[in-house]
Amino acid sequence: MREFSALLASLAAMAATPAIAQDTSGNFDGFHVEAVAGYDIVEISIDEDVFGETLSDDQGGFAYGVAAGYDVSIGGTLLGVEIEYADSGVGIEDSYAGELLDSDVDIAASLDAGRDLYAGIRLGGQLSDRSLVYVKAGYTNARAKFSMTGTVDGETFADSASATFDGLRLGVGSEFAFSKNAFAKVEYRLSMYGDGEAEMDGENADIGEIFEYGDLNRHQIVLGLGMRF
Repeated sequence: MREFSALLASLAAMAATPAIAQDTSGNFDGFHVEAVAGYDIVEISIDEDVFGETLSDDQGGFAYGVAAGYDVSIGGTLLGVEIEYADSGVGIEDSYAGELLDSDVDIAASLDAGRDLYAGIRLGGQLSDRSLVYVKAGYTNARAKFSMTGTVDGETFADSASATFDGLRLGVGSEFAFSKNAFAKVEYRLSMYGDGEAEMDGENADIGEIFEYGDLNRHQIVLGLGMRF
């Protein structure tokens, strides 16, 4: 995390330096739409206080989506706003047998990632009239489906629920303009969730307190192809 923070700071400093720009021909100005696709890793960790040991698991899968935004480039410094709708094929399965909250449990659980919404800003600096580097930050809202089956003190159960999670996304990337209308980009982003709500049997419940006992993060590396108008 320290290395990532240093990279963000370095790129932000570059973006704030007009001397980076060699040309301000407008290759990065205006409204754009794009398709994105890449690799998505969902990472879950549970604190030692819950099960007596620290547990963690992660699973990767294919991510894909569409995005749109508007950029303004002044003196080689870019400022933009963007939104994105994405989905994911990530699924995680795990099981636990032992004592939990003074009960004997034997459970199997799964999490299937769903749609992911994002809205944020980005700040960049041109390296040339066709290339730039940028950092980004904003709000992300992800959906997932949980299912759990097993026994508690010998009694069987089966539950499922859908949940949404709110969090912060940070990212860093590079973009290349083939022309004033076409571009490609590569981007890494980290989403850190800190609040959530679950729906089960038609009832909604705040589940934000679960983040006192563990973390839910996702790492993504995506490629984007887009058009400017």
